[in-house]
Amino acid sequence: MSDTSPVQRLGSCLCRRVRFTVDGEPFSYAVCHCINCKKFAGSAFMTNAFFASDKITVTEGAEVVRKYEDNDTTSGDTLQRHFCSHCGTSLFLNSPTKTDWISVCPATVEGQEWVPRRESRPDAKCSWVKELHFQPKASKI
Repeated sequence: MSDTSPVQRLGSCLCRRVRFTVDGEPFSYAVCHCINCKKFAGSAFMTNAFFASDKITVTEGAEVVRKYEDNDTTSGDTLQRHFCSHCGTSLFLNSPTKTDWISVCPATVEGQEWVPRRESRPDAKCSWVKELHFQPKASKI
């Protein structure tokens, strides 16, 4: 008999004051090229691994997690961008009105090898970003 329990991974910020667990696999994983995500990630794009809200649990350091209410988004929807107030690591992204999901910054999760499935805002892609590889969404049988 094989174990079918979902995989639980550990995550943390750079200074390790914030620690969390992630249960299972993301239901979506996207690369976003919008200017706000670029700034939050401090890079040419941001990767977002989306989970049901109850699949992420902060186990240590909740008191140092801060959030920025980003209300100048291309969609017009407010997003909450969570980060460690000690080391500045980008941690999570969520919507205050659509509470059924949360996005985790994948680089903060140990042992993940997720491959993005899509990209958002390719019109805002940096000109030097030429080719990204995506994993097609699994078809339902």
